Amino acid sequence: MAIYKSEIMRVGATIIKSSITDAESSELDTLINKRASEGWEFVTHALMGGGGNLDLGRGILITFRRD
Repeated sequence: MAIYKSEIMRVGATIIKSSITDAESSELDTLINKRASEGWEFVTHALMGGGGNLDLGRGILITFRRD
């Protein structure tokens, strides 16, 4: 049996615009690796626009862990 986990990430507007910086990429890598060290396996991530707020958007990270 697998347990799936979804979590909302706050992401900068540059990620939404596909002009991601090395620092922003590193933040995502750090989060994925942190979850992996907790026993979670990466499934996917998605980025969503910030709507009326151009400074911040949201993303979702989906991971799973087998019991």
